[in-house]
Amino acid sequence: MLPSYNQRTGRSLLILLLVLFLLLIYKLGTWGVVETSEARYAEIGREMWHSGDLLHPRLLGIQHYHKPPLTYAITALGIQLFGPDAFGARFFLQISLLGQVWLVYLIGKQLLGNPRQALLAAVVYVTIPAVLVSARNLTTDSFLTTFELAAILGWLWYKARAQALWLYFFYLMLALAFLTKGPVGLIFPVLVLIGLGGNYTSSQNRTSGWHHLPGLLLFLALGGSWFLYLMRLDPQFIDYFLLRHTVQRFANPETFGRSKPWWFYLVLAPALSLPWSAILIANFRKLHQMPGPLKRLFILWILVPLVFFSFSGSKLILYILPIFAGQALLTAWLLHALSAEAARKAMTCGMLYFAVLAVVLFVAPLLPVGVALPWRVLTLPLGMLAALAILWTGERAPQQKLVYGALVFMALLLPYATNLMAHNPQLTNGSRPIAQAIQAKNLQERPILVYDRLLPSLAFELNRNIISLQDGSHKLERETQFERDEAWRAQLLQLGSPEGMEQLRQLLQQKPVLVVKRELPPERAWMLEHFTGQEKVGDWTIYY
Repeated sequence: MLPSYNQRTGRSLLILLLVLFLLLIYKLGTWGVVETSEARYAEIGREMWHSGDLLHPRLLGIQHYHKPPLTYAITALGIQLFGPDAFGARFFLQISLLGQVWLVYLIGKQLLGNPRQALLAAVVYVTIPAVLVSARNLTTDSFLTTFELAAILGWLWYKARAQALWLYFFYLMLALAFLTKGPVGLIFPVLVLIGLGGNYTSSQNRTSGWHHLPGLLLFLALGGSWFLYLMRLDPQFIDYFLLRHTVQRFANPETFGRSKPWWFYLVLAPALSLPWSAILIANFRKLHQMPGPLKRLFILWILVPLVFFSFSGSKLILYILPIFAGQALLTAWLLHALSAEAARKAMTCGMLYFAVLAVVLFVAPLLPVGVALPWRVLTLPLGMLAALAILWTGERAPQQKLVYGALVFMALLLPYATNLMAHNPQLTNGSRPIAQAIQAKNLQERPILVYDRLLPSLAFELNRNIISLQDGSHKLERETQFERDEAWRAQLLQLGSPEGMEQLRQLLQQKPVLVVKRELPPERAWMLEHFTGQEKVGDWTIYY
């Protein structure tokens, strides 16, 4: 008996996920954690793993409550399983992306009613550049997107299958999203829920509305547990969470130093989802033929969040990561609806786009731009060009050529990018070369002093605490109002105070290692009298 259409697409999805998993973990730990965001999350996860305290995240020994603890706890679990290195810190980030691809497929089956279109949406999603970036740089956003997509699926299945279990699953995923990034985790699921309206609702065996009450209580109890726990410990947390990390983060672009122009997302979102964004824009009129319920859904899933986040004072591209799942589903519908001529034009533009990028990837390491790659890695862009040429001359439908071309490009881009970062540490803005230089001289057991820089990547790479010397840098202005004692002062010496200077003088008698970016200011040059050796590592100098 031949397998059903649904079974074939399911098997294709499993093959896609398996290949993607192997590509994602290939040399995953060969480049150091990247400053600033990834280094912070990795180091907080390492300190959480070391202390076993899952409720009080710490960054370089000082409590750090900018985000709820779930991302840090997941990172700590990866470190527990695989060790305190970049692979361990990033492992579950890769699992998160696999989960998103699977969820896009399941949501697509429910929304589009066609397993083949759902598989197409999953393929489009995993070939969006912004999505791939999210899995190579540890932040909350990939985990948040996974929980948000799971919540959307839970609501869809609750509406379609009329089973209370999926309603509770929906509220559970909302709670996990809330424990990942707070109130912002509710934006996309709620907008999609509004967009779905009364559509996709089962006409049989509708569940009673009373299930919403225990579901809501589940969300409040789990999602609010950490926040309520901290507010009970210290009433200052009420103002801290509600005002500083909710209102000010959105309204004040200077609060966390992430000010971007209002058009940031309007330009970057299409640019980081090429060629699919260009295909959508070029065939915008075709979208008018979309059924009304789907049209309203995608307006609330894509356009409304894009406008909303454009008004936010704090902007990073991964803040809008869930938009790309909606874009992938919309693209799958469009590719299926295109005429033969429009599909041929989309295929031509997409394949040329991939070919141009492949040429750039091949040529860039050959130019005098300071990028080094082994010659064998250059076979990857050549493989892209060969595969694109074979697809171009083949007999497949234009949509198939485009999708297969995107898959091949993505499959070869991942190992290329991995080798690029592994062989060019200057591109990652991390501290692995500094850590390696310290370890090469067997200095890692000495006190490690970092002058006037917040450098969590060095603590992570050395798998030990370091001491920051604050001498005017605003990045070392830490939130110490929640500390219960003065122990934090052992890891943050404030040189503007007599106490800090006295601590420094005592440390300088213990044969420490001093890490300085560029040069010490003249008024601090006296510290160098305590060191006999030095080594340059890029812009940094290690004194010992």
